[in-house]
Amino acid sequence: MREYRYKTLFVLLTIWSINLLFSFSVFGQRPLKALNTSEDYIRIIKYYRYLNPDSALFYVKQGLKKAEEQKDELGKAALLNQYGMIDDNATRYRESREKYLQAEAIYRDNNDDIGLAATLIRLGVVEKRKGNYDKALAYFMDALNISEKINHKPGMLEGRVVFAETYYNLGEYENALSNLRMAEDIDKQIPLSNLSLNMYINYGQVYTKKGDYNKAINYINKGLSKSNRVEFNGLKISLLVQLAATYFKSGRTNDAISVYHQALQFTKRIKNVLREQFTLIELSEVYVKTKPDSAIILLKKALAIAEAHKMYRQQITALDKLGDLYKSKGSLSQALAYREQRNELADKVFYTDMMKQVSNLESAFELEKSKAQLNELTIKDKEQRLLRNILVLVAIVIFLVLVVTLVFYLRSKHLNKLLTKANSGLAESNELKDKFFSIVAHDIRSPLVSTISILKLIGDNELDDKTQDQMVSRLLAHCGSSLEVLDKLLKWGQMQIKGVRLNISEFHPIDNIHKNIGLLAGAAEQKHIHVAVDIPANLILKADSDHFDFIIRNLVANAIKFTENEGTVVLKAKTIDDGMVKFSVKDNGVGISQERINELFKLSATGTKGTSSEEGTSLGLIICREFILANNGELTIESTVGNGTTFSFTMKGFIEKV
Repeated sequence: MREYRYKTLFVLLTIWSINLLFSFSVFGQRPLKALNTSEDYIRIIKYYRYLNPDSALFYVKQGLKKAEEQKDELGKAALLNQYGMIDDNATRYRESREKYLQAEAIYRDNNDDIGLAATLIRLGVVEKRKGNYDKALAYFMDALNISEKINHKPGMLEGRVVFAETYYNLGEYENALSNLRMAEDIDKQIPLSNLSLNMYINYGQVYTKKGDYNKAINYINKGLSKSNRVEFNGLKISLLVQLAATYFKSGRTNDAISVYHQALQFTKRIKNVLREQFTLIELSEVYVKTKPDSAIILLKKALAIAEAHKMYRQQITALDKLGDLYKSKGSLSQALAYREQRNELADKVFYTDMMKQVSNLESAFELEKSKAQLNELTIKDKEQRLLRNILVLVAIVIFLVLVVTLVFYLRSKHLNKLLTKANSGLAESNELKDKFFSIVAHDIRSPLVSTISILKLIGDNELDDKTQDQMVSRLLAHCGSSLEVLDKLLKWGQMQIKGVRLNISEFHPIDNIHKNIGLLAGAAEQKHIHVAVDIPANLILKADSDHFDFIIRNLVANAIKFTENEGTVVLKAKTIDDGMVKFSVKDNGVGISQERINELFKLSATGTKGTSSEEGTSLGLIICREFILANNGELTIESTVGNGTTFSFTMKGFIEKV
């Protein structure tokens, strides 16, 4: 027993000594008590950020206290950025964004352009991970402009890399490669950094998507050869996972499995649960068709990690895949159980986000109401003080009192007009709020009630296969309708609070049109409607591309919705005076009465059903008109009941000379 204790003590001392030596080697053999500056803390936080997030969190809090004591504002901003990245890795996006916004304010106050550009990049990454690509690109463009202005090469490299990542997410692979080539030219001029490895990962992703596996593998291996430093641990895992994915896509399954296991071992060693969970999900794809039971084991491990760390989106992904696997195996009860768990979690997460946005809208309304009431009280107080002054002046001289009385009477009349106008605007805002909540109550609650009823029928397992398929189709239709209405409601609500944001660029509208018509091809094919496009290939618009996509998608969707089977929808464009282009979307559907046209762009307008009973609201057209006006255009409608409708709108543009 005594010999066993000595051996145990010897092993513990050996491990402690190795760890101490390792820590000294990593930090230049500086003991922890030598942490006196923000740079010292940042160095140790970068080391622990993936190796031990709890330790990183401890040191970042200590570093912030030290920066406060030393009144080191720039050091505080840098530590806030590190704090945000720790939250990023744990998928706490709201918390990470708060840290980045605090850092941004400090850098702006201190005119630190390098720190400001880096922080704007981090804010854009948060928006990209949340799926807000337009906001992400806006942040990235601001950061790149700042770095180019001061000729800061690392900032320029980071800007090009994040642009490439975003274009890859959007499926624009040529734009992604163009930015990566610019990034590679910049990378040759500066020392190796984590941005260099991100560039190699992006090259691997894009070339894998394009099917050029040899180029993808070469770039990834080039990155791996440079990743053997502690601060590159996280990126090394990403490189290994991308290499395994490329091997699998190219048919080298055994090589893929080997690399995935290598990545898993590394994630466990450095305790990076986020990348461990992601690697398990990716590895399960290899076994889905050949060994579904092995895939299920891996997915359950990934699900357990996500649940333990409250990674809600990752839980939803794992539950989705488990449901699909059990369904393919014929285990319908288990598949249904995972689907129900997934739907319950999704409802909880997304419904909570929706209610927060609705709460924000209501809070904004209440704030405006409070301001109006404050103005009214202020005006009344002024009137009372003015009246007292008039009475004092009456006692001195009648003539002066008369003059002053007349002046203040006119002023009071003017203030009352302003108050009446403010009250009128308040009443209109109240009406808009009531309409907004009525739409939420009717157009979202009703489909949800139907959805729950259908799910209960399916859950009872008393339906035959044909009836159950019909119920699932109806369930998908209800969910699609609810999601469409919700997207439009939230976009409209954001416009009411923040206004319409513009991102003007020059682009060929024919590409956008074909892309958006492709999204609506299913609806058109279901009703056998022919969608014809007559747009010059060399036509160029100077407008917001996202706005144009939304307008085309909504106008064509409406044309399909209100056109009978075997109908026709035609898109045309022509240049007109003053550098403007006129687009028209014409259908031979049911048409719109003049009374209905007069009410279309009012929030009080009620939605109408399409020729196949498709649901909808008038919000889409309201948002279309807002976008067209924001791009200095006009929207017109020509329609005859029974003979179809033509929606026309203008935007700035010209014919490109060949």
